[in-house]
Amino acid sequence: MAPLSPKFSGRSSERFRFEISESSGYAQDWHAHDCHMLLLPRQGGLFLSTENTPQARHVSRQSFSLVPADSAHSTRAAPGREKHVALYVDSEHIERQGRLEGYRTFAQRAHRAEVWQGSDALDSILLLHDQLRQVTSPDAFQRQLPHLNQLLFEECARLIATQQSQPQPAERLQHALLVRDIQRYVQENLQDDLTVDLIGYQFHLSRRHLTRLFKAFTGETLLDFTNRTRVETAARLISTTSLSILDISLAVGIDSPSYLARLFKRYLGVVPSQMRKPR
Repeated sequence: MAPLSPKFSGRSSERFRFEISESSGYAQDWHAHDCHMLLLPRQGGLFLSTENTPQARHVSRQSFSLVPADSAHSTRAAPGREKHVALYVDSEHIERQGRLEGYRTFAQRAHRAEVWQGSDALDSILLLHDQLRQVTSPDAFQRQLPHLNQLLFEECARLIATQQSQPQPAERLQHALLVRDIQRYVQENLQDDLTVDLIGYQFHLSRRHLTRLFKAFTGETLLDFTNRTRVETAARLISTTSLSILDISLAVGIDSPSYLARLFKRYLGVVPSQMRKPR
């Protein structure tokens, strides 16, 4: 039996509890909560395993997951920068809402762990959380928090209630979101030694599966995408800064300016110095 991680013990008057996690190498072994949990990645992605779907499912920044109360689950993120929001919802509140018109479909679907696609409105509510937390006093933010949590819950409930009525190619959608997160990871970590094996480790994928998956969804190899992104980033730095070619090479993860020049010829048809605007 998975250990219980209570969130509402002694908090009977609360309907929601909002938590932010921001760390490197985040991982939580099998556990369960005394409430429902909405899991919303904000940076990077999470891999979620549940008692009903023990094979890890990828929850990207464009999606979110609902995990019911007492449902055993584990979560892990790729090493590196990761941030996610967890909104814990009192299960009795969900039951009460389920008696109201407009919430019944959501309440019926809230008894199974699932991954759902997000929305622009959901992103806006999360952004509002971030902004108010930064610009208001702690006391003022705490007064606003119940209203913000209600907005967040309402939008997630709406998405859950409306999405499943139109069956989606869940596996293909998950793969597409995973590839998008891999692309974002490459773009944010160009200075690292981005080998296929390293990226596969970061996203818990075998070298063979990663290679096939990336090519199938993008039409190019992961190596080509990485090198092209490095060249495009270097070209932008050369044309907009006064940094030396060596410094720019190092900034995009290339030790040799001569190798950078070869990549420029391959992907852009010019040499780096031709990108520098006269001053």
